[in-house]
Order: sequence, then structure tokens, then C-alpha cells
Amino acid sequence: MTETHEDSLPKSRAHIMRLLQGADPALVSTLLDALPPSFFVVGAPRCGTTALSRILGGNRNISFSKPKETHFFLDDRSQMPLEDVRRLYLERFHPKLAPETQAIGDGSVSYLYEPDAIRRAIAFDSRARFIASVRNPLDMLHSYHARLLFTLDEDEEDFSRAWALQGARRSHRDLPKRCRSPQLLQYGDVGRLGHHIERLFQVAGPERCQVVVFDDFVANPSEVYQRLLDFIGVDDDGRREFEAKRGNAGFKSRWLQQFAMNPPSWAFRLIDFSNAAALKRLKTLRKRIKRFNRAPMKRKPLPEQMRATLRAYYGEDVEKLSNLLGRDLTHWLKT
Repeated sequence: MTETHEDSLPKSRAHIMRLLQGADPALVSTLLDALPPSFFVVGAPRCGTTALSRILGGNRNISFSKPKETHFFLDDRSQMPLEDVRRLYLERFHPKLAPETQAIGDGSVSYLYEPDAIRRAIAFDSRARFIASVRNPLDMLHSYHARLLFTLDEDEEDFSRAWALQGARRSHRDLPKRCRSPQLLQYGDVGRLGHHIERLFQVAGPERCQVVVFDDFVANPSEVYQRLLDFIGVDDDGRREFEAKRGNAGFKSRWLQQFAMNPPSWAFRLIDFSNAAALKRLKTLRKRIKRFNRAPMKRKPLPEQMRATLRAYYGEDVEKLSNLLGRDLTHWLKT
């Protein structure tokens, strides 16, 4: 009797990864179909996605991407065979799958704002599921602005003035020198969570999506964790205590910060990207610079006039989010 691909499937997923090297396309397709389903923590930023990714990645039955944000599906690889796309993704971000792995995770918050990335993720794995986290937009944007200052994407320290600059920056004027993308500075769009969750539901289908309200996660992370494990089909490992994530941070030296977060173009020209050992040393150096240069930062409260502006701007959007989730969140705008 002739042995089929299914009959020859190995039990160890680490073994599967080894077999992917140089395997014929038909066997690659069968082996990859035997891999566990994927899930994506898609955002929004400053809504607890890093903490969610960390606690999910701590489950021994989950392989979570390293780095957390792969941004892999922002790029169109439709000209590549699906087997090659899968192989490339797994080799880059999940090279050590274990036999007990029940799900593969990815924490790219950029996907919430790019519908095509959601479509590509579903094409990559028809079983894909999506976890989104939402928060009071007033608090979210205040924290988001502080984070952009830390990464050097923003250079206007006053949030009210940064908000007022959106029109100019949309026209590529008054952009910070180290800003990676002008879209990052469109605070109004970033905070339209009702709009983005509605579109996520339309593209992926609500049955594929689980939305976490940041307030719930802060109040009871254990309950949220168990709900997410049920959603992605992973066994509960019994953990009930989770370390709180640190809030926004500042830095001591702006000059050092550019090398830690967003190196200038001339620095990249000095790097030999083909030398794996050199790249590893560079990664270690950047981590050390980040730790050394990190400093506490206390954010100034939003002025009441700015809070009133944001309440008016997001009124309809918060109502939309409330309707989508079947939960009244309009109290967010009364604080």
C-alpha cells in the first residue's frame, strides 16, 4: 500500500520545521496544514496589547512571534506561492515550534488600520482569529502621544499643539525628522476605534474576532486571559497572577535615543546585514542603550479644553463602538 503524505506526518512540530527545508511543494503544503491555527493581536496601540501578547506568549502551548510586532502581512506577497509565504513567516518568527504548541500568535497592532493585512492573514491561515483591545480614546491618545515622543516619531511635546498639526502633517509639512510614517501622527484617525473595529468585523467576520475592553483587563486580567484562551482554543495553564506592565517612559539623552529606537540612515550603511553574528551583537547593544537611557516620565494632564475637543470629536465613534460590542461605553466621554 502506497504511503500518503498524511500517513507520513511527524508528531513533532519541531520535526515539521526541519522537514520544511528543501521539501517538495506538495509535502510542504501538507505539513503546513498540520500546524496549529494562528491568532493575531491587532491593536489598538496603548490599549494593553503588549501586556496581552506577553501573558498569552507565556502559555507553554502558544508560540508567540519574536519580535512581538512582525508587520509581516503589511506587505503584498500575492505573487509568491502560499507554501513559500508560510515557510518564510514560520522560519522568521516561529522557528522553534514545540510538539505541544496549540496556537501561533502575532502582535502586530498595525493590522487594525490595514484591512488588506487582515485579508492576507486569513489567506495565510483560513482558521485565523483576531484579538483587538479598545480603550477610552482620551486616555489612549494621551498615552499614544507620549509613546511617539519616546520613539522619536513625534517632536511636539504639547499634545494640544500636536493635535492641531494634523492637517499640516497630512500634507507632509511640519513632520518630525525621525518620524517613520506621517500616518502615525494622525491622532484623530488612530483613536477612531469604533470605525476600525467595525471594519475589522466586516473584513474578518465578527465570529473571528474577540474585543477586549482595556478597563476589564486592568480590573481582572485573569478572567480576560481565560476568555482569550477559550477563544483561540488553547488549554488553560492555570496562571492567575500577572505582572503589571510599566507605563510610559522617557529618556535621558535624545542623541542616544535615536540609536536605541530609530537609528539615522547613515548608521544603517555601516551595518553588514549578511553577518548574523554582527546583527546579534547590534541587537544586544541597542537593548543596553535602551535600558541605560530610560528615565521616568510624568505626563502632564490634558487641559480641559483639549478634553472637551476630544469628547466632541469621538462622540459618534464611541456610540458606534458601544453598539458593536453591545455595551454602553459612553461614560468614557463623561470623565
